Amino acid sequence: MEKAKNYSFMLLLAVMIASAALYFSFAGSDETVYQAIKVAKGDSLWSLAEDYQELHKMDQIEFIKWVQDENNLITTKIVPGEELTIPVPAVTSDSSLQLADGE
Repeated sequence: MEKAKNYSFMLLLAVMIASAALYFSFAGSDETVYQAIKVAKGDSLWSLAEDYQELHKMDQIEFIKWVQDENNLITTKIVPGEELTIPVPAVTSDSSLQLADGE
């Protein structure tokens, strides 16, 4: 009887591990891909937060903190040419979309 309990426990454990593995392998597929931008002359984290305010739901401080954390920035200083990820969903293009050319 003891062997049957051990077998049932091991089977249940194996099913749970397999389920967790499946869940985590597919869970990441719906992650949001964020937009990457190149810093231009005169840009600051504050101006970027303002420029993109219609595309994110954060206040300026939250936006700046997110950008610092995501891009491993120690300070709020950014320089032209630097590439940053910002908390704005990336725009994906549909390559099957065709535009009419009038002909």
